[in-house]
Amino acid sequence: MIVLFIVATTTTLGAFAAHRQWQLQQDLEQRFERTRAEVSDGLRQSLAAPAWALNVDILRTTLEATLIHPEVTGACIYAPDGHDVYAEVHRSATHASACTVTGSHDVLSDVTIYPPDEIDADRRAQPIGKAIIRFTRDNMRQAQRKAMVQGITEVAAIDVVLVLLLTFGLRMVFGPLEHLRTALFRLASSQGDRLDELARLGRTEFDSVIDGFNRVLRRLQATQAELVEKNRQLEAVSKTDQLTGVFNRRHLDEVLNSALTFSRHDGMPFSIILLDVDRFKSVNDTYGHQVGDRVLVEIARCILEVKRVTDTVGRWGGEEFLLICADTDLDDAVRFAETLRDAVAARVFSVTGQMTASLGVACVQQSDTIHGMISRADQALYRSKERGRNRVEYAPRRSDESCDTGGELSDPVFD
Repeated sequence: MIVLFIVATTTTLGAFAAHRQWQLQQDLEQRFERTRAEVSDGLRQSLAAPAWALNVDILRTTLEATLIHPEVTGACIYAPDGHDVYAEVHRSATHASACTVTGSHDVLSDVTIYPPDEIDADRRAQPIGKAIIRFTRDNMRQAQRKAMVQGITEVAAIDVVLVLLLTFGLRMVFGPLEHLRTALFRLASSQGDRLDELARLGRTEFDSVIDGFNRVLRRLQATQAELVEKNRQLEAVSKTDQLTGVFNRRHLDEVLNSALTFSRHDGMPFSIILLDVDRFKSVNDTYGHQVGDRVLVEIARCILEVKRVTDTVGRWGGEEFLLICADTDLDDAVRFAETLRDAVAARVFSVTGQMTASLGVACVQQSDTIHGMISRADQALYRSKERGRNRVEYAPRRSDESCDTGGELSDPVFD
C-alpha cells in the first residue's frame, strides 16, 4: 500500500511537471512569435526614413536596437535588387550573417521597406530596401531544458521527503501524518508560494521531518522570490534604452497611446518635445562612435536633471530624444523646451565641449493621432534645424495654422 501510494504520488507529480513543461513551451513559443512580429513591424516603420535618406548610421543603430531581444541574433538591410548591403549587425562573430542563406535551423523574417509617408504616393508603392532578421530559438530551448531539470529535481526531492515521512509516520498517530500529507500536496501544487511553515510537534522523529519540509519550503519560496525579481528586472530592461538608460521607443509608444486615450476621455492636454543633438554626425566623424555614444549618455543625463516629475523621457532613435509632458499645454511646453535647450547649451561635455540641441514641440489637438502629433513635432524640429539650430520651434494650434511656415519634409534626416 505504501509503495502504491508513492507510485501514485510520483505519477501525479510527474504529470503535473509534464503539464507545466508543456505550458512553458506554449508560452515561450507565443512570446517568440510575438517578439518576431513586433521586431518585424517595428523595423518596417523605423527603417523607412533612414533607408530613404540612405543614412547608414541610423540604419545600423536601428538594426542594433533589435539585438536587445535575446531571440534576435542578427539583422541586415539591403537594396531591393539584393546586391548592395546597406547595414548589417550580429550579436557575435559566431552567428551567421543575416544576409546569408545557410542551412541553420534559425528562423529568418524578411521585411520590405517602402518610402516614408511624406513621399509621393506613386513612389511609396516601390520598395527601397529589404530587411532580414535572424531569430533563434536557442534561448527558448535552454529555458525548456532548465525547466525540465528543475521539474525532475522537484519531483525527486518531494519523493525523498515522502519516503521519510512515511517511514516515521508508521510509528506516529494518523493526525500528524495526515497534516504532513496535506502540506506536501499543497507544496506540489500552485499554492506552494502561500504555504506557511509547519510548527514543531515536540517529537524528535516528526520534528526532524518538519524541519526538512520547512527548509524545502523556504528554498522554494526563495526561488520564487528570485524569479519574481528577475522578471521585474527583465521588464525594466524591455522598457529601457541600453545605451542611455532612458526609456526606449517601445515604451514611449505605450505611454503615448495611454496619454492620448486619457486626453480623449478627460480632455486634459499633453505635449511632446522632440530634441535632436545638433551636428551629431560631425562628432562621430571627428571623435568616433564611442565618443558619440558618450555624448548621447550625457545628453540623456542632462534631460533627466531638468525634466519634471510628470514627464516621460526616452530615446526616440539615433540622436533624437522624446519627452512626453503630461498635463502641459503648448505654451508651457514651449517654455519648458527653452529650459531644456538652455541646459544643453550651458553644459560642457567631457570630450566635445559645448554642444547645442534643436527642439520641436507639439500639443495634442481634438481628434488627434499619435502619428499626427509626431509629424507636427518633427516638422517643427525640421524648421528649428533649417533656421539655424539651437532653437525651439512649435507646431501651431489649428486656429494658428496660418503661422505654420513649414511644408512637407523632403528629407527628414538632419544633423
